Amino acid sequence: MDRNQKQRKNRSASKFGIKLPPIEGKVENFKVKTVMDIDPDFFTLVDGRSIRPNKSLSVYKGNIRDLMLKRTLRGYTEDEILRIDRQNKAETEIHERAVIHFEEYKTSFDKFLADNNNVTINIMRKSDGLARDLANKTEEHRKITFEMTNLKSKLQYVDETIMILLSFERFLHRISPGKWQKDNNVDLAIQQKPIFTIGSNIFQQLNTDSIKEQLNALQPPRLYFETPEQLTEIFSVLETQNLEYLLKAEEMRVLLLKFLRALDRFKENLKHELDFVQEKVKDVEELILWNVQRESELKKMFYKILEEKIRYLVSSKAVLELHNHVEYAYEQLISKNDTDQSTLSMILSVESEYNNLMLELSTVHPKIVKAVEKETFENDAKQLQKAKISHDLLKNVDKISRRLKASYEPYEKHDY
Repeated sequence: MDRNQKQRKNRSASKFGIKLPPIEGKVENFKVKTVMDIDPDFFTLVDGRSIRPNKSLSVYKGNIRDLMLKRTLRGYTEDEILRIDRQNKAETEIHERAVIHFEEYKTSFDKFLADNNNVTINIMRKSDGLARDLANKTEEHRKITFEMTNLKSKLQYVDETIMILLSFERFLHRISPGKWQKDNNVDLAIQQKPIFTIGSNIFQQLNTDSIKEQLNALQPPRLYFETPEQLTEIFSVLETQNLEYLLKAEEMRVLLLKFLRALDRFKENLKHELDFVQEKVKDVEELILWNVQRESELKKMFYKILEEKIRYLVSSKAVLELHNHVEYAYEQLISKNDTDQSTLSMILSVESEYNNLMLELSTVHPKIVKAVEKETFENDAKQLQKAKISHDLLKNVDKISRRLKASYEPYEKHDY
């Protein structure tokens, strides 16, 4: 407990950064000594700063910061007020100068109006007169334009009427007989041009001389038909011909439809045939490709067989024995093999001879066949017995020859 109190006293002594000596116990008759004389130059009072009412340093700093901020804002506000005052003063001076200039300009303009009033009145009177003259001229121009438009519309109507009449004349010439056209030199290829060429400009001047020449160049009408009944008759004939032409056209249309249908069927059949041919060509190509692949596989297999089996097929023991047996049978049945025939050719010859013998044998009596077979078997048994005896003799001869050979060899001494 005493130790904790001592530590707490030490911490309180060094709280504000000043390490004070510890107070140890109570000292009787102890008096605190203080400094009574204060230097006025060292300790001074700061004006305008609030005295800290409490012991919180952060609150004191915040108050000082707010005070400085408000003083700064006050300075900015005072500067803005001064700037506005100066600007107001400058604008007032500009307004006063503008008022003075306005009065001067007003006085000079009134003087100008007073001096030139008579001249202005004369000019306005002349302007009114010119405006009336212009209105009169405009009305006259409108009337003349209206008359020109009417005249040109009439000319255009006359031109269209003439062109219609000329077209009727050409139509009547076309339906006239050919002999009459030839006798009167009627040319149906000539096209009549318009007589009055009127553009969009209504003030364009017309060439009256050209119009007169074209009107004078028009020949008097030459017509084959003299009465309306002739026209009625020719129109009935034309109608009949038109009906015949319509029937012919309908027949031709039917034939055309049949032809088009046949053409469509032909195209469809041709398309099917082409598709079939293409499929066949594709199948043939696939077959060719398969055959080529098969050929390559067979070649590989053939070469492999040749590499692996050729020695066995040519020079193996079984093949040589088979060749000897076949050659023996061939020589016994047919003749000697002087021409060095192949094994296959000898087998075929033996087979042919065997077939012939079997055919001949089929004609012989069975008893004779049995007797011959019995005799053959007996001969074979005798031959086999002789072969065994010969084989034994051959073995004995080989044994004797080996012994004789060994007896002629020098003796070798063995050291044991």
